Amino acid sequence: MPPTDFAPERRRMLTMLGAGAAVAGFGALAAATPANAEDLAATTSSCGPTGSVEDELAIHRLLETYLFAVDTKDKAVFRTLFTDDATLTVMAHPDGTAGIVKSGIEAVVANLDGAAAWGYSTHVTANAFVRVAGRTATGDSHATAQLVYPATATAPETVVVRGIRYRDEYVKTTGGWKIRKRVFSPLWQYNGTAVQIAYPN
Repeated sequence: MPPTDFAPERRRMLTMLGAGAAVAGFGALAAATPANAEDLAATTSSCGPTGSVEDELAIHRLLETYLFAVDTKDKAVFRTLFTDDATLTVMAHPDGTAGIVKSGIEAVVANLDGAAAWGYSTHVTANAFVRVAGRTATGDSHATAQLVYPATATAPETVVVRGIRYRDEYVKTTGGWKIRKRVFSPLWQYNGTAVQIAYPN
């Protein structure tokens, strides 16, 4: 009779397949590995002395920290993200034109006072394209904001969901990458009624 337990055979076949894949993988890795120091330098030259890969990661962290500071309404953190001569344009048109311009670090930080209008918020980065050029960089990113506005005498607690586009210019300072210019454009929005969370007593 044929065996009814295929587990040992299956394990043997998987082991053989795994070994074959490992050999193929090591072969491909060996083929892709630089043969000498000159080749190795060529594969890493895109980072250059400015460390563009590390810089790009630092800018992505800057974007996330910005959203965190807005959601937590943390002015101290928010301040560290901008240069002293920064400009922040809010409520710009979708193409980045018009809007209200806040110039200088004090005006930029004061803009965070507007976050007091909502009780809670969650900002999430959807995508971001960053281009580094030495000690300056540009960025174009999208985010989604969920803003919870408290109930009023005439309206229930409301959730505003908004699509946002940020067009940025960054500069690398002695304190790391900072935003020198940001243009904030709301793209779309819808409102809904908030549902209360049933927290345990």
